[in-house]
Amino acid sequence: MIKQDEELLQKQRSLILQAAGDGVYGIDTDGNTTFSNPAAERLTGYTAEEMYGKPSHALIHHTHADGSNYPNYECPIYAAFNDGKVHRVKGEVFWRKDGTSFPVEYVSTPILDEGKIVGAVVAFHDVTQQKAAEDALRESEERYRKIVEATHDLNFLIRADDGAILDANEETCRVLGYSREEILGKKSQDIHGHQIEEMQEFLDGVITDGRGKSDKITCVAQNGERIPVLCSASLLRLNGVECVLIMAQDMREAIKAKKRTSKLQSDLSHGSRLGAMGEMASGMAHELNQPLTAVLNYLQACQLILESGDDDQKKNITKYMGKAIAQAERAGKIITSLRTFVQKGDADRQVENLNEIVEEASMLMLSGATTEDIDFQIKFAQDPPEICVDKIQIQQVVFNLVRNAVEALGDACNSKLIVTTSVQENKSVQVSVCDNGPGVDEDLLKKLFSAFTTTKSGGMGVGLSISQSIIEDHGGTLRAARNPDGGMTFTFTLPTLQDTQIDA
Repeated sequence: MIKQDEELLQKQRSLILQAAGDGVYGIDTDGNTTFSNPAAERLTGYTAEEMYGKPSHALIHHTHADGSNYPNYECPIYAAFNDGKVHRVKGEVFWRKDGTSFPVEYVSTPILDEGKIVGAVVAFHDVTQQKAAEDALRESEERYRKIVEATHDLNFLIRADDGAILDANEETCRVLGYSREEILGKKSQDIHGHQIEEMQEFLDGVITDGRGKSDKITCVAQNGERIPVLCSASLLRLNGVECVLIMAQDMREAIKAKKRTSKLQSDLSHGSRLGAMGEMASGMAHELNQPLTAVLNYLQACQLILESGDDDQKKNITKYMGKAIAQAERAGKIITSLRTFVQKGDADRQVENLNEIVEEASMLMLSGATTEDIDFQIKFAQDPPEICVDKIQIQQVVFNLVRNAVEALGDACNSKLIVTTSVQENKSVQVSVCDNGPGVDEDLLKKLFSAFTTTKSGGMGVGLSISQSIIEDHGGTLRAARNPDGGMTFTFTLPTLQDTQIDA
């Protein structure tokens, strides 16, 4: 009965070895192979007969992965029957019969017979696919790290529940002035401490929606500088923990560039106004000459009355002086309008009345132009809503459009120029300048608002480009269209005060 049990046990052990997916072989204390299972044969390419009685180290473990010699006295497999310990090894290779190698993980376990070490059993498996997956993961992580480090944006990962900073790229450290060790010991609150409520609201939105953007966030550097950033963030789950990846673009240079551009635009706009005034100089001289001549005439009349001593005429002195004052005020208004129009300064947006802006700019233009043969009309909207604008800039646009229309009409007969203000269905306000001149052809119409495009022989071609920039900077649009019966209509829209406040 005992013999049958032993035979059954041996059979079961043999079946287990046969079925095992891992390679298994045994060695005696001399290192010679005593048995091997089919998996070992399949993985190494040796048959059981080829392995039996042969030193296993010389067959499959003789060389390191780099090709250097692997002495058997350094082999952990041999160590098992020398020190009696189990040895678990990774990162080595076994060699096949055909001379190729494959990465393995193995366990070398001593075999004891009545307390005496008589050899070792080795169980191993091919980790080629596992190693390939690990290598691919490592390469992916390295590639991700290189991409993150190469970007010029700040990138940092925070834990969603407490804001702890889990990772940050070199740009984040450089811009904020922290070492990597210092910033990994901080929380989001440490670099957004002045905006705790705003930052928490932003993060709550990201956690709810999975992503978010904000241009109202600033980071505080180690030196206390507040750095404006354009933030975008995404919700991630890493190892079961909710995290938020934040990408922040440093906006300092962009803001400086915008200010420089704004100054250049202001300088160009100012130069355009000065150029326009230069062209109007002769017309204005004629216009100013009328009230100034009248003032002189009235004052000379008063002087003659006083010198003649005629009591009957002295009662006219007050009347003549009043007329002289009125004409002087008229000249003063013309000069004030000119000074205001050509003045240079920072944009100053205030609540204004559209009709008043259009009327002042139109009259300023027409006062210096020869318009006796032009049927000029202004049609005002009834009580238009208030607008928040830079009055001088909007007047420049109206001035440019009216001036272009007057020049387009030239000496033509039956010339007509109509300036209209209106309120649109979307509650925006609109100004139209319509003439019945020759108009422009379709090709020129497409590039009319491009800089240095002009139909005038001596023109610079910047007036309409500047006008469009001004209107768009105010949140409006400027467009041009050919009239069905000839001529052109230039139209611009502006948001109302209410819309401007909502947008703000």
